[in-house]
Amino acid sequence: MAITNVGLNTIRSLLGSPQPTIPTHMAVGSGTTIFNATDTSLEKENARTSLTSYDQATSKVVTYIADFSSTAISGLDVSEFGMFNAVSAGSIFNRETITNLVFEGDRELQIQTSFRISGA
Repeated sequence: MAITNVGLNTIRSLLGSPQPTIPTHMAVGSGTTIFNATDTSLEKENARTSLTSYDQATSKVVTYIADFSSTAISGLDVSEFGMFNAVSAGSIFNRETITNLVFEGDRELQIQTSFRISGA
């Protein structure tokens, strides 16, 4: 089945609207296990915040943005992140592992995650 660009952008628009079944929060953790499509949580979640904003300006792409204050992440190691549809627990939409970052003092963190909708 092929989906037109209008159809793909409609899906993008649905993903980018504030609904309870779509991502509403971003979490960070210190897990290092490689992503698996069956993941249901972060390996070791340390902090979670509401998504700051989302952007649908690019065709077939929605970008979610989350900002973690220095207060929320000071003293944390961050090596994984993912988006959820709840303030705690909930469904995980994605999970990424990164090179470990250590946050001390007044360092803040912004995470931008983009989803590209493709019909191919």
